[in-house]
Amino acid sequence: MRVPADRGGQAAGRRRVCAAVLCVAACLLAASCRPGAALRGEVRDIGGEALPGVSVTAGGGDAGVITNVLGEYTLRGAAGRATLRFEKTGYTAAEAVVDTPRGGSVGVPEVRLWPLPPTEGVYFFAGMRYSELDHPRPMAYNTESRGLVHGTAVTPKARTEGPFGGPDRLPDAPQLIAHKLPPYDARLVRMRPAEATTPQPATPGASRNAAKPVPEKVWIGDAVIPLVMRPVDEPNRQLMELIPGEALTPGVYAVHWGALDGFGGVEPRVFLFRVPEAEAGGDTDEEAPLTPEERQMMEEREKQRRERLKEMNQETGEGMG
Repeated sequence: MRVPADRGGQAAGRRRVCAAVLCVAACLLAASCRPGAALRGEVRDIGGEALPGVSVTAGGGDAGVITNVLGEYTLRGAAGRATLRFEKTGYTAAEAVVDTPRGGSVGVPEVRLWPLPPTEGVYFFAGMRYSELDHPRPMAYNTESRGLVHGTAVTPKARTEGPFGGPDRLPDAPQLIAHKLPPYDARLVRMRPAEATTPQPATPGASRNAAKPVPEKVWIGDAVIPLVMRPVDEPNRQLMELIPGEALTPGVYAVHWGALDGFGGVEPRVFLFRVPEAEAGGDTDEEAPLTPEERQMMEEREKQRRERLKEMNQETGEGMG
């Protein structure tokens, strides 16, 4: 009995589908039966201390393990290339790619995790501690020398604890770290003091004899310093190290993403710090000496305070007379 041509084609199609299904099943079975290897390693913080409680997972292998009190772990990964992921609350995540053989054990290179700061911002990082930089929002000011500029009246408290910046940075020198801020277009500016006034809106019918705004001392941008941004926690890039391209001389500095140029859409704040003058010996726990610019600003403010106090005393005397 002859089978119609169309029915014969359908039967052949079903055979091809069955063959494909069997092939896929065989591949999956072979993959599931591949003998893997034991992956062993250690996790530490960037200071070199063992880090317990880190979750370690491997794609295609065990569900995951937790590092012990010594920061050690062992888990089995399927033969082939495996990606290990390391996660712990309060620390950056990390990944490591390992070529896993069939059977035996593999030593995974040591992994180090960075601690995370409490909030987004710019910090000094030294001795496994973060020191947050002052972060005011700049205001617009009028100056005689440069016209309308953006600056701040805040004098920073944060300071470096040693030499900072330049290609020859010492291993124990502080690091400037940005947390959860744009990983691009950061700018470093040396600041200088300037006498400025706050722009006053024009008021129709205002008297020409109206009191003029009182000048005040503020910090404005002076010189741009080359700055390199380097991620320290690939692939997440929550932390970016900000590396000055040259050694910073004593003075006040600001990191910003356009706010000092009048563009605060990306990040409206500026992050201030100062580099103190070097002292020969002395107790490093004492407050750092003022820079020449800071000393000048404080003297000017004290002079203005005395002049205002003198004017108030004169007005009080005239009123009593």
